[in-house]
Amino acid sequence: MAGVRTSLNAIAGIATATLLVAGLLGPSPASATSTMIRASVPAAVTTVRAGAALAGANRVTAFGSASLVPGTSGSVGTGPVVAIASTPTRRGYWLVNSSGAVSPFGDAGSYGSTIGVRLVAPVVGMAATPSGHGYWLVAADGGVFAFGDAGFYGSMGGVRLVAPVVGMAATPSGHGYWLVAADGGVFAFGDAGFYGSMGGVRLVAPVVGMAATPSGHGYWLVAADGGLFTFGDAPFVGSGAATQGAAPAVGIAGTEGGYWIAYGDRVSPVPAIANYVAGRVDNVTVAVDDLTTGQTYSFRPGVVEHTASTLKVDILATLLREAQAAGRPLTAEEQSLAVPMIEDSLDSAADTLWGRLGPAAVQQTELELGMANTVPATDGIWGTTTTTAADRLDMVRGVVFANPVLTNASRAYILHLMENITPTQDWGATGGVPPGVTVALKNGFAIINGWQINTTGWVDGQGRDYLIAVLTDENPTEAYGIATVNAISDIVWNDLG
Repeated sequence: MAGVRTSLNAIAGIATATLLVAGLLGPSPASATSTMIRASVPAAVTTVRAGAALAGANRVTAFGSASLVPGTSGSVGTGPVVAIASTPTRRGYWLVNSSGAVSPFGDAGSYGSTIGVRLVAPVVGMAATPSGHGYWLVAADGGVFAFGDAGFYGSMGGVRLVAPVVGMAATPSGHGYWLVAADGGVFAFGDAGFYGSMGGVRLVAPVVGMAATPSGHGYWLVAADGGLFTFGDAPFVGSGAATQGAAPAVGIAGTEGGYWIAYGDRVSPVPAIANYVAGRVDNVTVAVDDLTTGQTYSFRPGVVEHTASTLKVDILATLLREAQAAGRPLTAEEQSLAVPMIEDSLDSAADTLWGRLGPAAVQQTELELGMANTVPATDGIWGTTTTTAADRLDMVRGVVFANPVLTNASRAYILHLMENITPTQDWGATGGVPPGVTVALKNGFAIINGWQINTTGWVDGQGRDYLIAVLTDENPTEAYGIATVNAISDIVWNDLG
């Protein structure tokens, strides 16, 4: 057994962003990452004059006449920089993070943010009004937030998307805007015209943002690998394709004869997940907590799914919590139920313990571990409990890290069972993980809305240390869903390396 954690990871991950200056187009608002960071994120900004060559990740290339606003550095709050928008004078710009905290620089003013607002999905993009006295923010679910003199002209909030929204651009009049999704789909609102998209085209890398031309009669889309797509009157004048190394593009702002592009300093697995899921028919939500950096990555974080057998960890945690309160160990009979319930995913054992403990007791354990979005089943079938990927991470976190709910001995017992699953349960969080790496997992599968196929777990070894939760439904077959969660696990393993 790998052993349990005795304290929370106190080292907060810090990410930086640099600005790439280019000629009137290029990578654009917000990467497809829905990255959350536990500490403030300074935005380090640099620039190189026109004609400079790119030297690698977190460096700058210039194609046009854009210049840097002096003194652009400082905190933008909790969460990574995900987008940038310039003022009409081109003497200032705003940076926004995934929580919606907005930081103005130069002659940019402050008109509000989504800090304090409970977001369904993280903020991923930003666009400014022509006057510079307002701006829009857009979240990954397509929800749009207007501030200052920005008008609301519609959104994709509440609409089932093929891929998450990753950025936006405003029309020159300020009476409309476009949203772009990771699969290259474009959505036009207000007086924004539709000039084409990459929707339905198989992409090498997911789209990460867009920028509009000065006339408003065209736009550029840029992919995570720097590939550029032009529509309407948007010309091609250069790109950073295949030159940025490991640094993902996180935002763009246009200027006269050039533009600024912000790059982050880490590779997130979310763009690759979004690109993979775009070609699948199932409904997918993912949360990953990289314990080595303190970063949490989310894909479609607001999606609600059924727990299926992943709830068996909650049931066992509740059994142990009640035994702790009584000052006793588990009885031999309780152990005879707990072991096959986790290692073999034996439903009859879960049925017995669910009946004894009751949904209210299980929910109390979940609430004490911070799982506010998990709702117990009301039909008597424990697997129809609803949850989110983030809540499933909280349960795994409660098993891995010391907390007031479970003793170290209780957590060690749960981890031991999760690390010793039977071969038939060896899929999901183990996908792509080589032998010798410790994996503590609990999967779930059931026919609820199509096939519900889930995986949750802790992966530790070969320089990686992370928690993962992948929840899927609408799978046509069990094998199809298992293939999905295996592939996503493989993406996470490789990208976090």
